[in-house]
Parts: sequence; structure tokens; C-alpha cells
Amino acid sequence: MPKYKVLITDHISQDGVNILKSDKDIEVDIQAGIKNPDLKKIIGNYDAIITRSGTTVTAELIENPGKLKIIGRAGVGLDNVDIEAASMKGIIVMNAPTGNTLAACELTMGMMLSVVRKLPLANQVTKSGEWDRKRFMGIQLYQKTLAVVGLGRIGGNVAKRCKAFDMKVVAYDPYIKKSRAESLGVELCNSLEEAISQADIITFHTPLTDETKNLITKDEIAKMKDGVVIINCARGGIVNELDLVDACKSGKVTAAGLDVFMSEPPVNHPFFDVENIYVTPHIGANTAEGQYGVAVIIAEQVVNALHGRSYKNAVNIPFMKTQLPEDMQKYFELLENIGHMAAQLTKGRPERIEIQMVGHKFEEDFGERTFDTPFNFQPFTVAGLKGFMEVAVAENVSFINAPYVAKERNIDIIETKSAHYDKYNDLVMVKVKTDVEEKIYAGTVFADQTGRIVIYDKYYTDLIAEGTFLYFNNLDRPGIIGKVGTILGKHSINIADFDLARNVKEDGEADAVAFVRVDSKVPAGVLDEILALDGMLEAKVITF
Repeated sequence: MPKYKVLITDHISQDGVNILKSDKDIEVDIQAGIKNPDLKKIIGNYDAIITRSGTTVTAELIENPGKLKIIGRAGVGLDNVDIEAASMKGIIVMNAPTGNTLAACELTMGMMLSVVRKLPLANQVTKSGEWDRKRFMGIQLYQKTLAVVGLGRIGGNVAKRCKAFDMKVVAYDPYIKKSRAESLGVELCNSLEEAISQADIITFHTPLTDETKNLITKDEIAKMKDGVVIINCARGGIVNELDLVDACKSGKVTAAGLDVFMSEPPVNHPFFDVENIYVTPHIGANTAEGQYGVAVIIAEQVVNALHGRSYKNAVNIPFMKTQLPEDMQKYFELLENIGHMAAQLTKGRPERIEIQMVGHKFEEDFGERTFDTPFNFQPFTVAGLKGFMEVAVAENVSFINAPYVAKERNIDIIETKSAHYDKYNDLVMVKVKTDVEEKIYAGTVFADQTGRIVIYDKYYTDLIAEGTFLYFNNLDRPGIIGKVGTILGKHSINIADFDLARNVKEDGEADAVAFVRVDSKVPAGVLDEILALDGMLEAKVITF
């Protein structure tokens, strides 16, 4: 009698189904296309479900999960799974992020070649009976400059293939180490503008986040070469669609190829009438091999998880925090917030992240460990790392996969412990080394069970990491704080809290940092006003 039941709600490769069926402890039920009202009635009878994009796993669907332990997504994106709701129910959510890497990469290459040689249009016109060779004058890839925005798995594979076309490849990715780019023979740029301004062709391979939404607008397009080609097979919304339409119509952009859209499927969109914009219906993962890959990966992971064996691509981790004593849960939360802060305030590309735990609370095993497998790490290390990588990478970073995400980017992860640090007996610390600087962030939990960040680099602070802050660093001169307050007041931005720290150097000169908690957003124009103040060294908005 099988111990476990697995429900497959979308079509997946038979190879994945066979892996499940070959396990004598697993019974497989396939109901591809089942609707949510019907699925809700039976979902509690299964130990795991496997979906693709056809099933939306909502909080309502798993309101009464029964014996459901695992939700497996045979693909990369998890937009159709309510991860928070699943975590609250103790359900593991896992995906297959590497299974269709090459499929997405090759679609990008196909799109690039199709666009520069106008192949879809040439096919359409020739089949209509016309023979107009002059109309289809194309562009060679040879010795052109390609800018890859996002040098992760897919972006890296695109870069390698374009090098084979004898293209010069530059890249912009603020969270990739230089060694990663060097290993690919790619020149890493320090800014988006540096990359796109020299490129003949630009391709995007980033997730859609607050940071990357509208990453390319008319302002960025204006800084590109005349006649540039734009390819987006990553996520709709990275390139502003209406601005791209205008640029293609004007000729600033020679042509564009899109596999992804802000709203899918796009309806009556202006780019339908623009001849030099080529579109496909989000088919990046649609190869037989890609679907085989994601099906096999997710099936193997589900089998391992059901049997209590290790698995790699879970995007949440039920019960990790709640298994800790209540006071240690506060340190767990604090480290995640410290990681968030470190990712926002440390300049440069991260090369090394060290999580240090100070005091008897964190066991007596004082020493140093480096990355082997994430399961060797303390939960506190994973919390700090997840907080950092969540800001740096944003998409599908979890307590389980954060160490893998860091390792993929060649970031060294160190876990250390010590008996005491400075004047603190109990402390958690994140030390970040980048290619340009090294900074320390640390915090502790006070007797009232409030976690506070007490060290930022060379400053002692007293910061509760909640909400939105205006952070600024200035020369310690009279009047600067008052001027900042005046600017905020002028723009009706209310100050909820204020923390100031000073650093006096050996020569007597001093500078200060301030963390001003505000009740509303600080627009870019307001930030520019603050940065323009005499004596102001740095200003930015950080969020927790």
C-alpha cells in the first residue's frame, strides 16, 4: 500500500511522471486542467501536488490543506503560488530553477538572430508571394557589442554563446563578483549607463522587482547608441513598453524582440502595429528538453522530500524559526533585517559575507565554518544571508536556497562565533566585503525583547529596523540636520523617529550618520535636494 499520494494538476513531461510512479511508496494521480473549486475539495487527500502555470495555488485553495506537505512547481517562476500562505500552513514550496536555463538562453539567441536578420517578417512576406530582398537588409552580430543586464545562469549562458559569435560582451549586474564575469570573458561595468551606452544589442536577464521595474525608460533609451537592438526574454515590465514603442517608431531603436509582457496575454497593445517589434507568447521554457528538465528535477525533489531526504530548491522553510526558543527567534528576525540593511548600504560587488554570533546563547562551538552545504549552517547565518540576498537578487530567495544563490554568484560565506565583542556579550553581526569596501553591521536583543541594530560600520546606533528610513552621512557641521528637517517638512514628509551617531577621527575632524524614520516615501527629487546640501556626503532611502 503506497504511503504517499501525489497529484499532478498540469501537463508535465512523462519522464517526471515515471520517476514518481517508479517509487513503490508513491501513488500518482494526474488531473491536468482541474479547476480550483474542484481541486479545493480533494487537495487535502494528497501529500504533494505538482503544477506548472495552469494552476494558481491561492491561500483559499490551501485553507484546509489536510495532509498536503509539498507544492512543486515544474518551472522557475512562482507567481502562481502564494508562498506566504503555504509557509503559514507548513507546506514546502519548491521549484526547478535550472531545468529550463538553456531553453531560455537559446530563445534569447534565436530572438536576437531573428531580430537582426528580420527573419519572421521575411518569412511572412515571402510566403505572401513577394520577393523583396532589399527590404530585409540585416545586421551581423560579428564584432558587435552586446550588453547583458543580469549575469546569472541564463545571462551567463547567453554571454558564452555570443562570445562564440566574436561579439564583445559587457555586462551590468551589481551583485555579481568580477571573478564570475572574468571567467566568462565578459567586461563588467560599474553602472547600467556604462553598459547600455556602448552596446549595439542589449539583452535582459533579471527578475522583475521594485528595482528593475521600468529599469529602461525613454531616459535610458536616450543614452543608448542610435540604432540599438533590444531583447527582453526575462520579465515584462523591465523595459517600459510604451517608451520602447516610441523609440522603435522613431528609429532610435532599430528593432526589439519581446517574449514577455507587463500584462499577459497583451491585448490591443500599440506594439502590434510596429513592424520592427517582434513578439512571441512567453515561450522561453517551451522546449522538449526544457520541459523534461523541470519535470525530472521537480519529481526527484518531491520524492526526496516525501522520504525525508535532502532537497535543494525549496523556496521556503516551514518551522525553522518557530522551532527556536522565543528569545532566539528575535535574533533570527534581527539578523534577517541586518542582512537587508547591509545589502542596501554596502557599496560595490559582494565578495565575502561573514555572519558572526557572539555570546553563550549561540552554543560553545566557537570557530569558523565555510560553505559546504547550507544545512551545515546555523539558522541565524541563513537568516542574515537570506536578508542580504533577498534585496540583492529579489526573486525566489528563501531560507533554504539563499546559500546556493550566494554560491552561484561566487560570494564566499563564512560563519563564525566568539565569546564576546567590544562591549557586548550577546550580538549578531554581518560583515560584508565587496570589491570597494568592507562594512560591519551588528545588533542585539534587549531585555524588552526588542531587536536593535547597534553598530553600523564605525558608528554606534540604536535602530529598530522597521519601516522606511532616510539615511544620510554628512560632515559634522552645525545646521545640516535642521536643513534636512526643513526639506522634509517642505515636502510634507513626517519624521517618526531619528537616530544620530558621530565618528570623531584622530585629527579631530568628525562626520555623522543619521537614520530618519519617515511616514511616507521620499521622492528622488527630495533626495537630490538633500544631497545638494553643503557638507552632505551621502543620502539614500532604505526600507525594512
